[in-house]
Amino acid sequence: MATMIDIAKEAGVSLSTVSYALSGKRPISSATRDRIERAVAKLEYHPTASARALALQRTSLLGLAVPQRPDIDNHVIMDFVGSILTAAHEQDYEVVLVTAEDRERTLRIVEEGKVDALMVMDIVEDDDRIPALARLPRPVVLIGNPQDAGGLACVDFDFMAGAMLAVRELHRRGCTRIGMLKPPSAGPEGPVPTYARRARLGYTMACAELGIEHRILEVPPETEAISALVREELVEKQSVDALFVHHEPALAMLGRALLAHGVGCPDDLQVVALAPTDAAMSGPWELSSVDLPVPAIGRTGVAMALDRVASPDLPAHSRLLSPSFTPRATTRG
Repeated sequence: MATMIDIAKEAGVSLSTVSYALSGKRPISSATRDRIERAVAKLEYHPTASARALALQRTSLLGLAVPQRPDIDNHVIMDFVGSILTAAHEQDYEVVLVTAEDRERTLRIVEEGKVDALMVMDIVEDDDRIPALARLPRPVVLIGNPQDAGGLACVDFDFMAGAMLAVRELHRRGCTRIGMLKPPSAGPEGPVPTYARRARLGYTMACAELGIEHRILEVPPETEAISALVREELVEKQSVDALFVHHEPALAMLGRALLAHGVGCPDDLQVVALAPTDAAMSGPWELSSVDLPVPAIGRTGVAMALDRVASPDLPAHSRLLSPSFTPRATTRG
């Protein structure tokens, strides 16, 4: 492995000149810089992480607080983690994962200067972590959009607009009894993920806009519970003629339950899911969907974090990614 001494010998300059050229701490003539750059390329020199950190006063590491609760949808979480790892790697950054529930360690890796910025997943409304995160000395980006972000930067999908788009598309295709299928609420005292609040709000707002009754159907991601809901609400009561589904773990089970009870899509029931494309296409039917663009959210979050590393005075702001609708087998037209 080449060293800075090897570069100096190859370029015919002093070690200090190589150091100044690589760190940018002093001006170097263009001819000398060209010789050094040719030597770097020829010897395939790669400065160590510690050398880069010393020169730039940065670690080239991003912290990522990942939730580990039992009720978390691990498929979506790992999609987010993968997208963030890829985006960070493209910018010559690596990612340090910490358990979001371990709040002391999450704060400590920033306070001790072990990372240049921190990204925090699974933000809930009235999240009691936000005040402490807002006091940290390095940039923080929330993946979520709480009503009070405490002055922190946020990135997320526009769940409210996505839910409204799904309802409008179903209504445009002739549906007038549109139910929303979602996981059970945590209860009046439980945490409310920001995406859950905004998706439900978007659904009820779209129903009000279109003059149709809203109907919330909550069901755990369990085969028997979903089968019972299909039998009671769709076969016996026929209470809805369409479903807006914001419940990724239930998608494949819902498709199988519909087939088992003889409910055909789109003739008997139209369905639109708010989910990543792969999840919408994984069951018995390829579901029409409002895509949840996980990779784009991850890339945007990394870009926001690194923008603020490069320009610490950059004002914090929120970015919401716009929704798009893809018709497939479970809607008409």
